[in-house]
Amino acid sequence: MRESLINLCGRAEGLLELEFATFLIETPQPLNSLHLFPYYGNYVKLASLEYMILHENGVVQPKKEAFVGSGPMPLTSFVMAIHHMKFTHFDHFDVDEAANGVVRQPVVSDAELEKRMKFETCDIVNVKEKLTEYDCIFLAALVGLNKDEKLKILSH
Repeated sequence: MRESLINLCGRAEGLLELEFATFLIETPQPLNSLHLFPYYGNYVKLASLEYMILHENGVVQPKKEAFVGSGPMPLTSFVMAIHHMKFTHFDHFDVDEAANGVVRQPVVSDAELEKRMKFETCDIVNVKEKLTEYDCIFLAALVGLNKDEKLKILSH
């Protein structure tokens, strides 16, 4: 039952993000409208907390970060890049090519951010040596929907 609820919530979250990303594509200067996401404030708080934790653990000005399971609307990554890590390069990994295709569109509207954000379609367990390049790797909450999958990804 728990796994069914996680899957249901994951699908719902993905659809919400996809709908919002599609809306952003239609707006001028889409990244200036991120605050319209229904719970954008939660992402601002989360990104601030994550940035503080990194800073407290010696990751002050990371050069390169990875976001795994970024989906069509990686709000944590956007908030980090825009407000906290203005010189950091962000690589996003997701298994869904359609999600990556959608998220690239608002990013190309900002030339500076486009230089620092890349989106790759792949399963993170197939990424090997490249993982050593990152100062930090973020895993989205829905990466690995059950305990065994999460453990496999974390072990990798």
